[in-house]
Amino acid sequence: MKRDWDAIRKILITIEDLPSQDTQLDSDQIEGIDPGVAAYNMRLLLKQGLIEGGGRMESMPGASPWIFATRLTWEGHELLDSVRRDTVWSRVKSIVAEKGLDLSVDVVKTVAKIVIEAMLKNP
Repeated sequence: MKRDWDAIRKILITIEDLPSQDTQLDSDQIEGIDPGVAAYNMRLLLKQGLIEGGGRMESMPGASPWIFATRLTWEGHELLDSVRRDTVWSRVKSIVAEKGLDLSVDVVKTVAKIVIEAMLKNP
């Protein structure tokens, strides 16, 4: 399975929108994202330290992976803040595609910073 950056962005936004730290977002509750795709990407976010949560990390016979998240970490907020706006996110994906780069957390943050700086210079 591949990392899905559009799903990751939506997951981060959805977690941030949780009403309190006493609630959780389950991988099968994210509108428009297949639960298996959500679980895989949430697992990556957990392992990277971008979200807090838990769940059944590996598929067991007859059971699908299931992940839950309770909140974003500081780094999760930082990543989301860099790509929250649709205009920034679209431009990041466009630049990365133009340059033939692969998306990684570092590349996303670097390109987003460049896009934001350009937006500030040319309002």
